[in-house]
Amino acid sequence: MTPLIRCFVPVAVVATVAALSGSARACPFCSAVSLTFAQEIAQSQAAVIAKLIEPPPASALSPRAEGPLPKGTFEVVEVIKGADLVAEAGLTAADPKPIETIMLEEKPVGTLFLLMGVEPPDIVWSSPVRVSDRAVAYIRKLSELPEKGPERLAFFQEHLEDEDETLARDAYDEFAIAPYADVRSIKERMHPAKLLAWIEDPKVQANRRRLYATMLGVCGSKDDAERIGRILAGDGLSPEQAEARSGLDALIACYVALEGPSSLDLVDRLFLDRSSADGKPSEVPFTETYAAIMALRFLGEESDLVPRDRVLASLRLLLQEPKLADLVIADLARWQDWSVVDTLVALFKEAQADNIFVREPIVNYLRACPLPEAAAAVKELEKIDPEAVRRAATLAGIAGMVASGTAAAQSAGDADDNAGPRGPVKPFTDPAAEAAGSLTVAPVLGDDEATDDTPGHDASQPTREAAPTVSRRWRWILWAAVVLVIAIVSRTAMRPAPAGDR
Repeated sequence: MTPLIRCFVPVAVVATVAALSGSARACPFCSAVSLTFAQEIAQSQAAVIAKLIEPPPASALSPRAEGPLPKGTFEVVEVIKGADLVAEAGLTAADPKPIETIMLEEKPVGTLFLLMGVEPPDIVWSSPVRVSDRAVAYIRKLSELPEKGPERLAFFQEHLEDEDETLARDAYDEFAIAPYADVRSIKERMHPAKLLAWIEDPKVQANRRRLYATMLGVCGSKDDAERIGRILAGDGLSPEQAEARSGLDALIACYVALEGPSSLDLVDRLFLDRSSADGKPSEVPFTETYAAIMALRFLGEESDLVPRDRVLASLRLLLQEPKLADLVIADLARWQDWSVVDTLVALFKEAQADNIFVREPIVNYLRACPLPEAAAAVKELEKIDPEAVRRAATLAGIAGMVASGTAAAQSAGDADDNAGPRGPVKPFTDPAAEAAGSLTVAPVLGDDEATDDTPGHDASQPTREAAPTVSRRWRWILWAAVVLVIAIVSRTAMRPAPAGDR
């Protein structure tokens, strides 16, 4: 990773954290694959269960087909939402009009689909989503559920890993967007044995394993902790069983939740401490170290399971590795750990071409620190690398602009929802956090979470779009990224690249 890109990464993370701060209160290690059925129906003006009465011609479904997109013809079987609008459109009379809409798959006549529509009276219908009889019964019950709370999640819990993949995915997505407090509220209704079996099943998707580990951390036992500890250590796991280590961030948090503060000793040894008995640095994959950092951020920000001082002790281990120190410096500043001023000053002075990117977060840490020696250190370091000090101010400024824009977009009601076990979390207003370029804990996303080719919800469907608020937030991210890239590239163009740039 070049210094230019490595310099950009922390601010991209900050922008992402700011933009997604509203969702960070949900399941801390989960991300929804798509909009849920409930979300899509809520955004539509009409929703019906319809059966296919005339599929599109097979020739129109060929990849080489030309002309307009193929359409299927449907007949309304049951109205889920907007009965008056559907009736006005003439779709439920004694001789109902058929519905024509784009259909890009071949299914037999009589297959049931969920169709959602907008813009009455001439309703524009979405692409059809195939549903089974069980899915129809599931969809009927959605309108009877409370908008949030334990009763809602208790219903969806019974459909996790459902034999109908469409329902399994929708149930997972409901948990992924639910407040973490609601997940904890169904502790007594959870099924620890089932959750552990899913965690150990190599066929379970990594994003779902994260959810099940999060849930097991709420309801599991010491015996469960021992099983999770063996997974973390990889003890006696076959290559197939090793797949259970995907979703490592949530597994670490689960283990600590069940085993207590002493469990961090194992986490330190496996994932953070680069030293070894023979004096040679141990080799830990970067992805595993980063997963441990994500788990520690959750434990420090959203949980009372471990004293924050103990979490900080684990994070400080990475200051021993100059190439990884930048990953935790902002966390130390956000949690006002001012015990490492001398260590960071030394890191700044000793930085080489392969870890020169550590200088900007160090400067922002020192600026956030209230100790007089920190202010004196900034002046000293500015003489060594004035460009790094100026870049640090630019990076912090961009992060602050993104944060302010997102904060302004949040509703007043977010203040009540934003309370955690350590008291209300107030992103964007803590000077130490802003100066350090670190705001609040971002949800952890797995590499495999953006794709899912199982049948059911089709991510390519026009209705499967991000919510409008998320779209606005991503515009902030893109704007910040563009400004930052221009600033860094212009600076880089005016000075030679450091020797040994990688």
